Amino acid sequence: MPTLDPHAAVEAERLHALHAYDILHSAQEPFFDELTAFTAYLFSTPVARIAFVTQDQVWHKASEGMEAQETLPVTESLCSQVVQLDRPVAVLEELPFVPEVMRQRQVRLYAAALLRSPQGYGLGTLCVAGSVPRTFTKPEQAVLHDLAELVVGTLELRRQVLATEGPEAWSSRQAHLTEALREQLTLVRYLKARNPQELPVPPALLELVCQRLPHVLPRGE
Repeated sequence: MPTLDPHAAVEAERLHALHAYDILHSAQEPFFDELTAFTAYLFSTPVARIAFVTQDQVWHKASEGMEAQETLPVTESLCSQVVQLDRPVAVLEELPFVPEVMRQRQVRLYAAALLRSPQGYGLGTLCVAGSVPRTFTKPEQAVLHDLAELVVGTLELRRQVLATEGPEAWSSRQAHLTEALREQLTLVRYLKARNPQELPVPPALLELVCQRLPHVLPRGE
């Protein structure tokens, strides 16, 4: 009797965890769009995206600076490599290769935080990208990781509310989350206006963002 490939079994479990959120090819939702805008602004990158990785495709739930809802083959995506690496955060220099489509798009800056489910499965990424290379510092990576955890927490809340209260309740809850995130963006805009071109992002600003992110999705939500 043939034995089951353990890697195939893990991938099947990962895909099951992803499909359980019923997020693939869903309509655009304000909170996720707002979060990508916040991420791009915070890190001064032209692009930020929330991507989910299936067996053969990468689908972008939300995008800032690029087309939303875009689908790419896994072989043409950097995000699929991050899921395979299974690291909390990965930058361009750590990836095995750069697909030709990414070269054509002149991607020379890329950093992605893994969207890891509570069960430990990599669902996709929250990533930033740009055409001007620069070092994405460890403090910046840490905040990108915190933002990715906010995405996953919101996915958990979305699944729970849709299952127990329905779409209208989720729309209402999402509106509150979006407003809370906009308040954080207002503060970041105010602080960044003092030194709009300063890169990497100053550690003091990153620390403040880390302190305030829990106000967007309080524990217990």
